[in-house]
Amino acid sequence: MALIVVFALWVSFQMFRIQLIEGDKWLSQSDSLTIIRQDISPARGNIFSDDGSLLATSMPIYEVRWDASVANQDSFNAYLDALAIEMSEMFPDNTASYYRKSFRKARLEKNRYLLIRRNVNYHQQKEMRSWPIFKYGRYKGGFLAELTTRRVRPAGQLAFRTIGYQSKDNLGVGLERSYNDDLGGLKGQRLAQRISGGYKPINDDNLIEPTNGRDIHTTLNIDFQEIAQRSLSAALDLHNANHGCVVVMEVKTGKIKAISNLKNNGEGKLVEQYNYAIGESYEPGSVWKVFSAMAVMEDNLIQPNDTMDVHNGFRDYYGKPMRDSDEGRYKKMTFVDAFARSSNVAFSSVVFDNYAKSPSKYIGHLKKLGLDKRTGIEILGEPEPKLNHPESASWSRLTLPWLGIGYENQHTPLQLLVAYNGVINDGKMLRPQIVEKVTDAGIVIRNIDEENDPIQVCSKETSDKIKKLTAAVVHHGSGSNIKSSIVELAGKTGTAQIASSSGYQTTKMYNASFVGHFPAENPVYSVFVMVNKPSNGQFYASSVAAPIFKEIAEKIYTISVKQDVNPSEKRQMPTYTSGYYSDFKTLNTALGVSVKGEVTADLVQINATNGTTKPISKGGNKVPNAMGLGAKDALYLLEQKGLKVRMTGYGRVVEQSPKPGTSLSGTSIIYIRLN
Repeated sequence: MALIVVFALWVSFQMFRIQLIEGDKWLSQSDSLTIIRQDISPARGNIFSDDGSLLATSMPIYEVRWDASVANQDSFNAYLDALAIEMSEMFPDNTASYYRKSFRKARLEKNRYLLIRRNVNYHQQKEMRSWPIFKYGRYKGGFLAELTTRRVRPAGQLAFRTIGYQSKDNLGVGLERSYNDDLGGLKGQRLAQRISGGYKPINDDNLIEPTNGRDIHTTLNIDFQEIAQRSLSAALDLHNANHGCVVVMEVKTGKIKAISNLKNNGEGKLVEQYNYAIGESYEPGSVWKVFSAMAVMEDNLIQPNDTMDVHNGFRDYYGKPMRDSDEGRYKKMTFVDAFARSSNVAFSSVVFDNYAKSPSKYIGHLKKLGLDKRTGIEILGEPEPKLNHPESASWSRLTLPWLGIGYENQHTPLQLLVAYNGVINDGKMLRPQIVEKVTDAGIVIRNIDEENDPIQVCSKETSDKIKKLTAAVVHHGSGSNIKSSIVELAGKTGTAQIASSSGYQTTKMYNASFVGHFPAENPVYSVFVMVNKPSNGQFYASSVAAPIFKEIAEKIYTISVKQDVNPSEKRQMPTYTSGYYSDFKTLNTALGVSVKGEVTADLVQINATNGTTKPISKGGNKVPNAMGLGAKDALYLLEQKGLKVRMTGYGRVVEQSPKPGTSLSGTSIIYIRLN
């Protein structure tokens, strides 16, 4: 008994010492082992198109957990079945019985952090908060909904590599990576306690509140982007090409309006896996002749209408032959025709004959166009261009004539488009721009529009001459197959043979390119198209790349470019036939049509010339008269009578069967023809 008393006194002393004397020490040590500071990820900023449409945003996603130790036992017993049924109805991948067993097991084990569901959206978690047991909240019902975010792209695969992506384990690509510091925001912190299975937040109060990311407003246009991607996709399928890209730029500002990159993945699908427009360099071929033409005309060495010797399409340079595709056909031609027909001999000659003794002068014009350095586009991954020059170890006496036609150099499609855009923009070259501004809660933090100052790369006179040369390509040259009745087009074809490890002679692979602008005389947009390794028998740029340019230009022009209207032309007033007066009122206001007399019916015939109206009967118990109505109004009127409409054509109704006034009895289908 004495030993027991002594032991009890010793235990009491130790309890007193640990709790009161050394209590703070052991509590702090316990906290250091079980309590941590947890980072809280902020909401990532949005990426917008030029009209404010979302290109990338963060969707709130919840991870729902349950503290099985806090719910009242009576409430748990009474409402468990109802809770399990609610769970099975919202998440039918498991039965009510499965959820019931899970909750009971967690209750027995006193699990304080049971995972119920990941990837729960906002509306689902809001409804879950009203369910039995869960409705009592965190401290009485044990309901825990932890907010995370998931990055989504409402535009789908449009401009996928340009918008890009970024994650915890991947630095990412595109704008998501380049503007990560702005988009990412600043992390917050909270206290979390270690429990079985992980860490549980101690309370709802954060030590440091996260700062949400800023928004990025791009220059990209969703409509242009879809046009470019559809046109490129169809062409890659048609020509069974390896990959291709399209870039659309606003001439006066340098803003990129669309950028599409597609590759055949070998399984019959086209995917956007790499940004070829920004990241892939290649020998451009004949599109380079725009820059050679600029150089010789800027130095007043030749004029568009000057006649030059093209040597019957063949010339030998130190034992290496230079040939035209139409060798032997022409001995002489004007410079504009040489450009339009893309004569290799003409351009190698005009460059070699004038700059052989001073090649640095020719290279100087190319450097002025920025073809010796990166463009400075905001997206990472742009390579340094390879522009051969006299000081380079790879320079030889053959370099100059071949450089004059776009070989022995490597550039990306974007680098070539920026230089071309500068030449046709009255000689004013702008840095390419894909982001307009950065905002924080609607306040402009940085306006990138103000940072783009033009560089004069050639005179306006030279620019005007180049525009005439490029227009001739479409008018009667290598691009004559893409003449448009909608808009005047201009540009330059380029078919470049791809070199293999053993040179050019053993390979039959090509890059087909087209660089151009529209309208021809007053450029609004410039476009670069590149198709790599077409393999259906066609490889010339005129039949592979140029048609893509034409399709894109015509579609963009019809929806975007403001067309001049001659004010002296008399406006022809449309003649209305039949329709609902509520629609006519809007049109009448816009067109200045005054209606005479009182309108007593909602379905009328109206004459736009004199403003008279005539009511149309809806038929009562008979088949209505749909004659003269548009498709929308005809369907609405006839389906109101319970009729199933079979329709052919487009325009307005010119024929219907059964005829107006026929009894509806036994009539269920009506046929109408529009014209």
